[in-house]
Amino acid sequence: MASRMSPKMSPTTLTKLRNDMEQLITGALDSAFSIPESPRADAFVIKNPDGTSSNPHEYSKEVANDPGAIVRSMGTSRRVFLINPSLTPTEIDGLSYRIRTMASNSGINSIVVGNPLEDAENNGDMSENTTCLPSFLEDDAPGKNIKLVDNSGPYGNRSSFIKSILHERFGDGLGMPYVSSGYDAKSIYDSEMYKDTQRLEYELMNPLRDLAESFRGSYDETLNSSASKVPVVSMPHGLVTDAGYSLLMGSYVLATHSTAFKIVNPMRGLAFDPIGLSYLLPRIGWEFNQASAEHSVAIANMLALCGYEANAEDMVATGLATHYVSGPFKLNMLERALSDLNSYEYQALFENEKRLYGDKEPAKDVNEPFRNVAVANVIQHLSEYDAAGANEYGAYLKEDLDDESGLFLKDKDPSLTMQEERIQMYGELVSELVSWGATFKDVFAEPSVEGKMERLREIAASKAEYEGKPGFEEDVEVAEQAQSLVDKMEQRSPLALCVMNELLQKGLDEHETLESCMEREKTSQIRLFSKEDGDYQRWAESGKGVGLVEMNHGTSSLIKDKEYSFSAWKHSSVKEVTTDEINEIVW
Repeated sequence: MASRMSPKMSPTTLTKLRNDMEQLITGALDSAFSIPESPRADAFVIKNPDGTSSNPHEYSKEVANDPGAIVRSMGTSRRVFLINPSLTPTEIDGLSYRIRTMASNSGINSIVVGNPLEDAENNGDMSENTTCLPSFLEDDAPGKNIKLVDNSGPYGNRSSFIKSILHERFGDGLGMPYVSSGYDAKSIYDSEMYKDTQRLEYELMNPLRDLAESFRGSYDETLNSSASKVPVVSMPHGLVTDAGYSLLMGSYVLATHSTAFKIVNPMRGLAFDPIGLSYLLPRIGWEFNQASAEHSVAIANMLALCGYEANAEDMVATGLATHYVSGPFKLNMLERALSDLNSYEYQALFENEKRLYGDKEPAKDVNEPFRNVAVANVIQHLSEYDAAGANEYGAYLKEDLDDESGLFLKDKDPSLTMQEERIQMYGELVSELVSWGATFKDVFAEPSVEGKMERLREIAASKAEYEGKPGFEEDVEVAEQAQSLVDKMEQRSPLALCVMNELLQKGLDEHETLESCMEREKTSQIRLFSKEDGDYQRWAESGKGVGLVEMNHGTSSLIKDKEYSFSAWKHSSVKEVTTDEINEIVW
């Protein structure tokens, strides 16, 4: 309607008018419009580092700050582009609202969330690009509806886009794209929000919790919040840290070869953000009955306390991701398939019972078993393997598999079995995280952080005994890994480590729920943020980082090198942290 009112209106004016009309009709929150909608045929302009735009349109030479995320219609599906790795508190609240609203929409079949993959070709530097967010539905002629004044292409100076995106090892050798950190911890200090515990709770912590719940579909239903119906599919091509994992808490998480997850908050003097990781991490592998479940506590400690970076194989092996896909080019196929599927409402095989006028709605939806199945089938078809697959075959077909390889059914000629038809064709895949979790299982069973670190030091000291002796190479490798883990722990805030350790131990209790853990995480994080002369304030005042180096231009890519990090914590070691100090934060 707004677009027909005046063809001379600028895109900014049209967007503002459309938002005002939407809010008037739907009663949407103000924060919802911090996550704008972008029509598929329109270009979306990424600003240059100096604040200008490379879009040759005259009205777009100066652009405002890029929004943290953009929503686009994609046939009977919806696409959420994560533009910036960190969202503002308002954008976190707005994205939570958008996801809740879309997930309850029976007129669509799914929501796809991910970073724009085209930024990886330029190592995250978007300054040479005219636009981003091309529709993969138009990859045969991208941007065909966009007319630029100099007749240049809609992707600026980029070349061979289709060729690179179709290559399985797309992006290798370049900086790792930064998918999401949730929010920018430095901006909380700059805005002085950390001084006001009420602001922290209502403007940051509660929206973070709501965002995690909206992705999980487990939020409270209200007049403005209906039951979640359609699945959220996340495809993070790059690094996810801390609160950014809230964007991976939906129905499906598709890990590519460049997907990774890392917890860096203790490098800032902070602990878990209120998204439920103190509940989820100690239960790694439980949901899909995976082999990693046996070592879940050790793996949780390695991720939370040691800052171990889990790669794509690690994430699928632990259930942090649900599927592995061979490359980001699969997003093209996923978008095309989902755009053509029936909406949730029309995923039906049987007619509902006939009702007379005035009758109540039928108590049972006879088509409920068939809804969302098509989406699941599409994802399964596009994936190389899934988190449940290996153990599913191992648990139910073990006696029927051949004894030698376990890849074929007994009494079947292997030469007649195509590679893609093999049982457990992914059986050779190895997760180093799970292997190290098994190796250090007893170490991380120690109740205190000090005890864990001492055990690691003991193992590390054994290197001198085994080094150079034939047949003891594996012992040397274990000793070196132990030293690496303890080195990483020593770089982190001692108080933050002790708080996270306490949260993990409380979260493992069988009576705990995701909600109770979120509440405890929220309380602890607020106190760490606001603690006078605390480690967070010391870190923020120092201007130092957390071990990750950003690109010179843009903020969407990381080089995996060490950046100088902060070390002047209030406590010189975990030995100085008292039980009373830990209880003061957690309880």
